[in-house]
Amino acid sequence: MIIIKKYLFILFFALIVVSLLLFSLVFRETTHAITAQVEPMKMAVSYHKAVKIIEIYVMAGQTVQPGDLLVKVERPDLRLDVEKKNNDIARLELERALAASKFAAKQMQQAIEKDADLRKLDGEVEQLKIIERSNRQLSDKFGKLTGMNDSSRSSGGSYYEVQLGVLTNQRELVLKQYQLETSASRQVHDEEMKNYEILAGQLQKELEMLLLEESELVKKAGINGTVGSVNAQTGELLSPYSTILSIYESNPTVIKAVMNEGYKYEMEVGKGVTVESTNRSYSIEGKVTEIGSRIIEYPSRLKSNQNIQMWGQEVFIKIPENNKFLNGERVFVIIKN
Repeated sequence: MIIIKKYLFILFFALIVVSLLLFSLVFRETTHAITAQVEPMKMAVSYHKAVKIIEIYVMAGQTVQPGDLLVKVERPDLRLDVEKKNNDIARLELERALAASKFAAKQMQQAIEKDADLRKLDGEVEQLKIIERSNRQLSDKFGKLTGMNDSSRSSGGSYYEVQLGVLTNQRELVLKQYQLETSASRQVHDEEMKNYEILAGQLQKELEMLLLEESELVKKAGINGTVGSVNAQTGELLSPYSTILSIYESNPTVIKAVMNEGYKYEMEVGKGVTVESTNRSYSIEGKVTEIGSRIIEYPSRLKSNQNIQMWGQEVFIKIPENNKFLNGERVFVIIKN
């Protein structure tokens, strides 16, 4: 009997040891775990200018997919801005064409004046040559009759030759002056055209921005999600930045955790972690994307006792999109070794 009791005691003790080992392996002390919650990713639909609601295509609680129509609004001031910008572009183009026309006319006028000056000088040159030939012929005849030579020719250049040299220099000056004037006009014209191109580019960018705003008067869903609150109705006038409706992401991908300031954690950006649900058997792998730079008070959702103040450092964790967590769900974050 004593032997049986001895074996029962040993067996009982062994069962207790095994139970404690299993309990230590399975149980995680939640006071040392990093408490967190699935951060609800919300997209708010609003406009930075006053708008009038034309139509709302969804209702609260409706599931939407990328490309689904959400809301259509109008902005009369935007249409006026687009027309004004088109008019500014057309006016600038007209001014550029007028400047090009003026430049061409000035170039033609300069060429006409140059040709006129050259024809006048060429006429004077021809006239001097004719006079010089006539005088030379008369001088030759007179010299033969009297037996005397032309002293002006032997003295080194007649008056007419000097005048011909002056006219030749004037002709060169006319050509040089024409080249300088046309070159200066061309430089001024090129600078004007560059200025027009810059202004035209600025106006075009402003027009593109307005057209982009116009295209966004009809909002479409950009994510898979569920419509939250709808805060407007058809025909309503809304002030700038008023939230018309909100959409919550169907598959939340961000976990917001808080590291208790009373414990030390080996945490760094890029570190792998395991995210576990606190009330069901589900977990998924994640990666730390950001560590907060300040200490914050625990959100009420993460407190185990609402009467005790708790403080810690924020940590943001990215998890795959194909997860089964719910928006706002409470979870534990386990750091991988």
